Amino acid sequence: MKTAGEDKPSRRACGSKKRRVILVLAILAALTALFFRKSISDRLVEHVVLANDAPSEELLQQAIQSSPDPQAELLAAWNTGKIVQRELAIRFVPSIAPRDRPCPPGLEAVLLAGALDPDENVRETALAELQLRHDPALPALAAAQLADADPQIRMLGLLYLKALPAKVGLPVVAPVLDDANPLVVAEVLNLMNRWSGEDFGVKVRDILPVENAKTGLEEFPPESVAKARAGMERAKAWLANRRAESEPAPAAIPSEALAALRPVPAGDFTLPSLDGRSVRLSDFRGKVVVLNFWTTWCTACIGEMPELVELQKRNSDHLAILGTSLDFTPNDDQVEKLPSPQEIRAKVARIVRQRGINYTVLLDEKGVVGARFNGGELPTTVIIDAEGYVRRRFIGARNMTTFNAFIAAASQPLGPTLAAGAK
Repeated sequence: MKTAGEDKPSRRACGSKKRRVILVLAILAALTALFFRKSISDRLVEHVVLANDAPSEELLQQAIQSSPDPQAELLAAWNTGKIVQRELAIRFVPSIAPRDRPCPPGLEAVLLAGALDPDENVRETALAELQLRHDPALPALAAAQLADADPQIRMLGLLYLKALPAKVGLPVVAPVLDDANPLVVAEVLNLMNRWSGEDFGVKVRDILPVENAKTGLEEFPPESVAKARAGMERAKAWLANRRAESEPAPAAIPSEALAALRPVPAGDFTLPSLDGRSVRLSDFRGKVVVLNFWTTWCTACIGEMPELVELQKRNSDHLAILGTSLDFTPNDDQVEKLPSPQEIRAKVARIVRQRGINYTVLLDEKGVVGARFNGGELPTTVIIDAEGYVRRRFIGARNMTTFNAFIAAASQPLGPTLAAGAK
């Protein structure tokens, strides 16, 4: 028979077990609460990134890294159709898909489509990444750049064709010898020289545009045009004797690239104009819009204004140019105090008078629209079609011929693939 004293240790052991169970349950409850709080926090970050027109690089990186499915998160950012998210998303592909491993099909499709993107930055990043991955589609995508309306993009395509063997590359670049831009012709001749060892008598440094003192427009001097033409004739004569040595051009653009193409909507915004009006982007629906980001201290911006003035003059019935000043946003390396809003407006007005600007000038006082279109590097220009889709985004000045080609292309309907994606 047990005494009362013998029963006490048993009860103490039972109470100890209960306390341990309670402690374990409390820990589990705390971990569960922490998990759900983190899950809610992660979902909040994801929502902010996808909804924001201009999320920071750090915020998007956090959303991708903290997601249970980083690839899906990156693709979601890409599929927003927003300028900033798309550029950051394509830059983050290597962080999810290391270059020493096969690229997952979904991410590879983004890279392939990125090489044909309306955003010049996206296009450059995609082509560079495809080269680092030794992607077999690179030659066909590089060759596709040679048909672009922008001479800078044609030059980009030539850059990525350098790795081709001469027998494949020569027939690809031969048609570009007839390019209207002498600089492109000079680059083709340099590439042919690299492949063949022949000297066609033209260097890129010899074919540079100069500013017309009367109009302010950049033009190729007659001697540069003549030199490029002479080199072209020599190259054509050399090629004529070697046609039998050529091999077929690179394979066609992969169908995955075309299937992954999506239209990029410009959305809408409202900004004050220099003359005090409230201007909405959608006010110009039905016209092609040239959205040009500039500042009074950007010499390249000021230098391209004669082209924009002339462009508006020639196309006033179907074109609207919106010169959007970012003077209210401090420069990254600016140390002096930013002038007052009144002083900034006065500076902008002075440039408008001096340059005879005949198009609408907007004041992006909070930098919101500039950030949304990634306009920090100046000048940045966005071509928007009559339906409100971004047809082209690029950095740096372009001449009248190139602008006219952009406007003509933006005046045409979206291609069938893009039109289907817009629905």
